[in-house]
Amino acid sequence: MAPTTHLLSLLLLPRAPIRTRRLLLSISLPTFFATATMSTTTTTTSPPTYPVRPLPTPPSSFSPPREPLPRIDETKDSDFYSQPRFVTHIDDAAISRLRNYYHWNLWDGAPENQGSGSSGEGKKQNKRKRRILDLCTSWVSHFPPDMETLAVSTASRDQGHKAHSSDEDAPGLEVIGLGMNEAELNANPILSHRTLQDLNINPQITLPPSSSSSLSSSSGLDATTCVVSIDYLTHPLTVLRSIHALTRPEGRIHLVVSNRCFPTKVAGEWLRVSEEERLEMVGRYLWWSGWEGVEVVDLCERGGKEMGMLERAFGAGAGDPLWVVRGVKGGGGGGVGRTEL
Repeated sequence: MAPTTHLLSLLLLPRAPIRTRRLLLSISLPTFFATATMSTTTTTTSPPTYPVRPLPTPPSSFSPPREPLPRIDETKDSDFYSQPRFVTHIDDAAISRLRNYYHWNLWDGAPENQGSGSSGEGKKQNKRKRRILDLCTSWVSHFPPDMETLAVSTASRDQGHKAHSSDEDAPGLEVIGLGMNEAELNANPILSHRTLQDLNINPQITLPPSSSSSLSSSSGLDATTCVVSIDYLTHPLTVLRSIHALTRPEGRIHLVVSNRCFPTKVAGEWLRVSEEERLEMVGRYLWWSGWEGVEVVDLCERGGKEMGMLERAFGAGAGDPLWVVRGVKGGGGGGVGRTEL
């Protein structure tokens, strides 16, 4: 990749990602120059109803992609992400919907529409410290207020180096952040651990030791989140297999997808396919990496007037669309990659 091309990408995309359409890159001016404001909308008091649909098993004609996936800009990601971006990469309405989704599906570990967040099982799970990996994280993780409060408290307690031994096994939320910019990671208050790692150079993930004696290495991750970043990975299958191996049985992974990106840094295929095809692509990543029950949760905003084709193409008056492609690790803990394909 020529240095001139890389320099242009830095100049043209200094702060926030742009919307992508099939064979079309369109800029939404109000969010192109994004600000550091975030939604403070509270979570709903009852489980929302999200449209959920399973993704089919990839047909035999589909083979796993050869890694690394090619991109327009193959220069070092450490250079591209060297300057901190204290902005949000989806709009406030999308952030609010994501926080609500996390509240009902991530923290309580309950499938949406079931309302089991208040069940006995959910309460039992909350009696122990839980570990969540926030992959490709930044200065904010978009967790709901209840999770943020507990995670900040846990991080503060953990970083106190066992000032009170009785606190080691207290209920808590241990969030492990893995990202590319040290200043952004240091600014995220909910992180108990911060790992600076370029997954496109080293796609194998290693978890830091937990401060809680109740969390042994066999406990693994309860969940993994990744917000609008799966498209930047050049070794997505290797990364997702690594996470699968570190996840406890019945643990989940939540890959959040929108239509914003830095186009020079995403996998080339991402720019050539439709939004629906992107969701299927991410679903295939999960399936090939050993995850089960792969499905798409539609968090797109509803209730407004139907937009015309040109409005949709250029993003006029449209909030950021949002989906979660998710999977679960089987109870037996097997299925580390579908090597038969």
